[in-house]
Amino acid sequence: MLETVNSSAPSLPPRRRRVRFGPSVRWVLTLMTVLFVLSASTATAGVGWCRSDPVIMVNGNITDIFVSAPADALLVVTGPTQIVVTTPPDVDAVLIVSTLGFGRGENVEFEQSRSVKIRDEGIELQIQVFVPATDDQLPVLVEFSPRLTDILSPVTSEGTANDWISFRVVV
Repeated sequence: MLETVNSSAPSLPPRRRRVRFGPSVRWVLTLMTVLFVLSASTATAGVGWCRSDPVIMVNGNITDIFVSAPADALLVVTGPTQIVVTTPPDVDAVLIVSTLGFGRGENVEFEQSRSVKIRDEGIELQIQVFVPATDDQLPVLVEFSPRLTDILSPVTSEGTANDWISFRVVV
């Protein structure tokens, strides 16, 4: 006996269930991915570092402020990285791009002061950086680099978390 198949009835694909992750699971997965990428990309360098990189423009000059700390900074940083850029009066300065700042964001502020000057070689700036963390010994490296001229030889300053790191540069 032959069986007849009703070809007019469409066959439905098996139902798929979507797995939805809550915000905390997504945050943990993101953190694990970042740590994995950092450990894989810095395996030959020994110690892995995280980097925050806000981009600013000062009188038309694009510059980077690199704030770096060891990879475990993602676990001990407690709030946004604070960055204060002080310019001479009447100098235009704006934030172009902000980054994740060790997973806690960053606050970039601009101030003006007569204590920094416009010099023959360029505009003097004061850069101040504060990284809040549960570990006061967390090393922090700050580098300032104009994009077109000194990207390979930035001005650097070192310090630790929970202390202001301050230095002056000329753009």
